[in-house]
Formats: sequence, C-alpha cells, structure tokens
Amino acid sequence: MDNHDETVKHISARLKDLFSRKEQFRIFHGSTNSTRKYSVDRSRMVDTSSLDRVLCVDKLTKTALVEPNVSMDKLVEATLPLGLVPPVVMEFKGITAGGGFSGTGGESSSFKHGSFDCTVNWIEIVLADGEVVKASPESKPDLFYGATSSLGTLGVTTLMEIQLVDAARY
Repeated sequence: MDNHDETVKHISARLKDLFSRKEQFRIFHGSTNSTRKYSVDRSRMVDTSSLDRVLCVDKLTKTALVEPNVSMDKLVEATLPLGLVPPVVMEFKGITAGGGFSGTGGESSSFKHGSFDCTVNWIEIVLADGEVVKASPESKPDLFYGATSSLGTLGVTTLMEIQLVDAARY
C-alpha cells in the first residue's frame, strides 16, 4: 500500500501543478486500445501507468482492492485461486478495471449484475486540483456516479474496491 500511496502523491502533485497553471492534460495509462494515431505533449500528461496492481483480495468480504490499470485477465488470475471472480468480466483482454468503471464495461453477466461500474463499491479519485477523495454510493455519491462512464473527465481514479462472487465451474 505504501507504493500505491506514494504514486498517488505524485499524481496529486502533478494535477495540482497543472491546475494552478490552468493547463489541460491527458492521462497516460501505459497502453491504449485505440487504433488512431495521436501525438502527446508529455509536459501536459499525467502518468498513471504504474497503477496496475491487485493490492488485496478478501475472501471473507468477497472484495478486491485494485488499481485502475489492472486488466481483467490479471484480476481473474488473482481472484480465481481463492474461488472468487468479479461478477462482470469484460472479455476484451486490454480492458482494465478503470476502463470498465469509467467507460461502462459490460458482458453477458451484466443482465444479472449490471455493467462493471455497478460492481464497484468505492473509488479513490484525485480531483483536478490535486485533492484525493474517496467516493461511494454513500459518501460523495454525486462524484461516484458522475465518475462512472465519465472517461476520466472528473478526475483520475487511482483505486477501487470491486465486488466478487463465488466462481462456478462453468
């Protein structure tokens, strides 16, 4: 968790600096599924590429604490040995937990569980001014629900707690 907190401090400081200068920025996740070419001004970029770890899987509460760049296959790899899986697993390998949350990922199990963002209990998000907050349906619900499907426009999601279900054989 120390490594996570240190990374979030750097992201917060970077956003605070860009905000103070009223500069627009892009978020660099480390990869993209886009086939379009684009150029990036690195001086106006916030790098979140190192936020790619499953920090904790709790078998008792059936939750996983994950950073946003954790891919679905990596998340299942971490949860399946404990007999658990996320209720909604997007099948495209490049989709991450953060992408599923801020981009509304869904799959065949969504008829039962909703889209991926419906399986997220809370998020840690760094706002444009550098403030780090935790948002959930109970605490800062406007931010929590606004951040879903926002494609990162309300802030930089840095951590999320995801619900898990018992893994079935098929």
